[in-house]
Amino acid sequence: MTSGNGEVHLVHPILAAYVADYPEQCLVTCSKYGTCPKCKCGADNLHDHTTKYPPRTQTDTAQTMEDVKSKTTSASAYFEMCMENDVNGNVTTPFWTDLPYTDIHLAQTPDVLHQLYQGVILHLIKWCQTLGTEKELDRRIRRLPPALGLRHFKNGIGALSQVSGTERKNIGKILLGCIIDLLPIAAVTACRAILDFVYLAQYTTHDDATLGYMDDALNLWDKHKDVFLHTDVREDFDIPKFHALRHYVSSIRLFGATNNFNTEMFERLHIEFAKKGWRASNKRDEFPQMTQWVTRQENITSFARYLAWTRRETGAYALNYD
Repeated sequence: MTSGNGEVHLVHPILAAYVADYPEQCLVTCSKYGTCPKCKCGADNLHDHTTKYPPRTQTDTAQTMEDVKSKTTSASAYFEMCMENDVNGNVTTPFWTDLPYTDIHLAQTPDVLHQLYQGVILHLIKWCQTLGTEKELDRRIRRLPPALGLRHFKNGIGALSQVSGTERKNIGKILLGCIIDLLPIAAVTACRAILDFVYLAQYTTHDDATLGYMDDALNLWDKHKDVFLHTDVREDFDIPKFHALRHYVSSIRLFGATNNFNTEMFERLHIEFAKKGWRASNKRDEFPQMTQWVTRQENITSFARYLAWTRRETGAYALNYD
């Protein structure tokens, strides 16, 4: 790799953290979809908050795959036996097998955008709409007065389609105030606990006290979440993104604050380099057009920076038309 001063160095990178959403986590860790990529909690036990399941390890996963290979002779048999052992049967040769000092399960980090806002908060909003009726919740949201730092949803949230992470954040800010006397007290307390956890998880610095607050919020959620079962809003809580909350504190202790691993930054790049290029194409044979569009944008930006540098060096600045 070339450093900033032009010197070329031989670098041996170590995979310590892998930032991904849940489907990709299952794929890269070779975990069965619906289970936890970090611990040995099965798809039917994700609701269990009393049992501490042992962590998955890269060695165990690789050994399971090798054992299944030795016992099966067809791809279908390999797939079925892997799935029985909570291993992804679609993968035969993981990329991380020979990587040194790596544990792919431990490397999976919290993801505020997809796990919290597009996962936990999404479910919470739906349950509140079901329990308090979508019409009544929209009525309350429309009547909220505009305020600094809050988005005013003048038409409510029921008619929103393809809700972005930013919109979900803005809904989360006003949700508790709209359900405070609409839902049962236990449901309001459960929602408050989740919202507390979401905001605590986004602290840019942590200590034992703040991590203790996160544990307290999660315990409060566990104490009151059954209200959604008793009211027939949910049949179970076997939801991977809710189970993932149990690994946040340990991950923060290992890797630091969650803003180091949030996929929201990469979503921004996806908009700049993919979505805008797609819109600029004619939607047919789009890939070469998107590539050309991105290249042209980079050339324009590069030339603009060159012009700015030239003006600074020569003392020639743009004319003042005032």
